[in-house]
Amino acid sequence: MVVFFRIFFAPEGDVALFRYFTNLCNIYMGFISLMLFIFSLINFKNDEYRLPKWLRLLELSGVASLLLTFFTVILFIAPITVSEGNDFFDLYKNDMFFFHFLNPILATITFLFFVKGEKLNWKEDLFGMVPMVIYSIFYTIFVFTGVWSDFYGFTFGGKNWLLPLILLIMFGVTFLLSFASSFIYNKIEERRNNHGLVTKK
Repeated sequence: MVVFFRIFFAPEGDVALFRYFTNLCNIYMGFISLMLFIFSLINFKNDEYRLPKWLRLLELSGVASLLLTFFTVILFIAPITVSEGNDFFDLYKNDMFFFHFLNPILATITFLFFVKGEKLNWKEDLFGMVPMVIYSIFYTIFVFTGVWSDFYGFTFGGKNWLLPLILLIMFGVTFLLSFASSFIYNKIEERRNNHGLVTKK
């Protein structure tokens, strides 16, 4: 909702903002959250209810994407911003507080603790990379052809040969975030079952 308001109604709104992965993955997770809400509402009184595997995988891909933006801002974009003489917290002002901090945290907490689903294995964790892989294809093509500037700074001022290397690193990080999310959830679910805890799904 915040993303759509910013793009279509805010004074600085511009449909060009759709090109940013941060905005796209927040919108993506928004639609997934709506589906989670509908499924959970329908099955509110069913203690044995678990999310269907396809929806659980979509949720994982949304969480991994948001976590990627969360850590990219903290570990890459923010340090560059500071080195240029700006304030670290400039990237968390106004609506960016939602995009870069609150939404990734809430999505992760929901995935781990509040939405029941099947356990995931490492092969299924690869699905968490899908949004990033799709976006990287377009980003690479558009940067190399000059349609987009390298607004994320992955080429460090025009060194285009660095972009494939950076993207490979991003793929690895995205998989690790996806794997870690499902691994921690599996452990929580295992402990919950071992202790015989029952919660609303």
